[in-house]
Amino acid sequence: MATVMVVDDVAANRDIVRMLLGYRGHDVIEAQDGADALRLAHVHHPDVVVSDVLMPGIDGLELVHRLRTDPDPVAAQAPVIFYTANYLEPETRPIAEACGVSQVVLRSQDPHTLLDAVDTALAHGPVTVEVPAADETFAQAHLHAVNAKLIEKVRALHDTERRFEAMAIASPVGIGILDRHGSADYINPRLAEIMQVPMDSFLGLGWLAWLDTPAQDAALSLLHGAGEAAELRFDHRITWPDGTARRLRLHLRQIHDDDDGQLAGGVLMVDDVTDLVSAEERLREETLRRQEETRHRDAERLDSLRRMAGGTAHDFNNILGAILGYTTLAIESITDGQADGSVPAGIAESLLGDLGQVVKGGERAKTLTQQLLAFGRREITQPTAFNMNTLLRDAEAALRATAGERAELALDLAPGLPDVQADPAQITQALQNLVRNSAEAMPGGGIVTISTAVEDGHVVLRVRDTGAGMPQHVLDRACEPFFSTKPTGGTAGLGLSTAHGIVSQAGGQLTLLSREGQGTTATFALPAVVATPAAPPPVNAHEACPGGETLLLVDDEAALLQVTARILSGAGYHVLTAADGTEALKVLEQHPGHVSALVTDVVMPGMDGRQLAQIATSRQPHLSIVFVSGFAEALFDESGNNLEPGSTILAKPYNRETLVNTVRSALNATHHG
Repeated sequence: MATVMVVDDVAANRDIVRMLLGYRGHDVIEAQDGADALRLAHVHHPDVVVSDVLMPGIDGLELVHRLRTDPDPVAAQAPVIFYTANYLEPETRPIAEACGVSQVVLRSQDPHTLLDAVDTALAHGPVTVEVPAADETFAQAHLHAVNAKLIEKVRALHDTERRFEAMAIASPVGIGILDRHGSADYINPRLAEIMQVPMDSFLGLGWLAWLDTPAQDAALSLLHGAGEAAELRFDHRITWPDGTARRLRLHLRQIHDDDDGQLAGGVLMVDDVTDLVSAEERLREETLRRQEETRHRDAERLDSLRRMAGGTAHDFNNILGAILGYTTLAIESITDGQADGSVPAGIAESLLGDLGQVVKGGERAKTLTQQLLAFGRREITQPTAFNMNTLLRDAEAALRATAGERAELALDLAPGLPDVQADPAQITQALQNLVRNSAEAMPGGGIVTISTAVEDGHVVLRVRDTGAGMPQHVLDRACEPFFSTKPTGGTAGLGLSTAHGIVSQAGGQLTLLSREGQGTTATFALPAVVATPAAPPPVNAHEACPGGETLLLVDDEAALLQVTARILSGAGYHVLTAADGTEALKVLEQHPGHVSALVTDVVMPGMDGRQLAQIATSRQPHLSIVFVSGFAEALFDESGNNLEPGSTILAKPYNRETLVNTVRSALNATHHG
């Protein structure tokens, strides 16, 4: 194990050599310059000296000359190795040979080269070289070597400066070189052009005047080395002398000294991004415009689908009403025939069974038309104020049954929920559709969570599942009627479209959020309302009241008019019929007796049901009015308010019991009023 003295003015370089020599088990002495090395050589008498060549004060060349002429014989004979990045071996050869330098090793060489050079020097032992104390040859060689290296460095510096200046002048961004005190030593022409100020006004601390106080503090803090950040980026606005506003993007980065790593200052880069920002804003506006156009097209397409679905359902309801009505009459006739023996029991049972299947098919068709009307926001509703949490608790059992055995239903209800105004039965149907959809998305089981909250004056309900989620192209069409990803014949594809229509008709909005593998969340929000006193209980339809009243029945569908008249006649009423509003007014005027109620369709060609009712009640103020319709928009506004308050509404299609009870209720209400 030998003692090696490492001489270098850069601490990092000394650390590297110390670690290398430490691997070989050598003791290392560190000297920070030539003078320090001469002092330590007298104290420790190193076995080998590893020295840099280019150092301030006493450089490596002079150090080895002084060692060789030192009166201390042990120090004078120490082998010396030059370890340099600035001198090449031919440049130091004259002095190296004259002073007995063992070897010149470049820092760019493999580190093992230095270790091998140390081993060789130790093997050869002390160096004996006769060097006169005042050697003119050394002085000339030393001066020549240093001067040549100085000229080389000056030329390299000039080349670097020219390259930097060419780069800075051609740079599309503004550049400023700052010292650690924040003073600008250099700015390129582009920076003055960007700022529209003379270059001199930006030098020194002048550049700080263009920043606001927080930006100034942040910039100076970075240049002073406060904090851990090494760079600072921020946007800035300026106004040119002509009033033009410009958007700038500034980047301030610290500069560290290569030798000791100390903070030396910073470089400021300023980019005029006005055109880029304007382009980004135009792109953003264009994107928003296209998104709005897409939403508008989707809304128009959905509205067209709603109108088509609602119109189709309305026409189908009239046909379905006649079918169910005549089927009911046929069932009553057969039942009566079976009772009095005019129809054999066997035949009666067979006919009743067949007609029962017709009724079942009609009820299924009725459910389908109701879903179409709900999607089209045209279903007759009965809005009332209710609490969503209460509705969910009451419907929990039914919702669990809808979810099925494999799906778990969880309720997360926010306390203190305000009431909403909607049709509870309709909202329950929408919830069942959403829960069913969620359960079908989790064939292997999962959790359906229904949560409530109050947000921005709305009661918000979310149905979240842990299913497979939907890809975007499916999500875009999820609320379209008859759209389904399930196997053909599985469902009608009306679940989400019906829920969407119900929520929209109640004044809310249904939105879907879904990602593949992350489940789906259906959210709808309804406006919160202030609770109002409960309405008085409805009049009992079966309350005793004089029968045999005269009714005026109006409908432009002949088949439905006839079957409805027969049902009401069978219930004990005297029924007058009319095919339109004009005919109805004539019948009302010409009938010699009292007409107790007007039972009229709403949507009719020419005079509609509402117009007819207004004229009829002006002539007979005590006339009971029953509106019959499958179109909600004919009797309700967009908020679900009844356009004919105080009237009785019967939704199509209806069965015998509903028809008779509704008419009876209307007559009883007028009688008690």
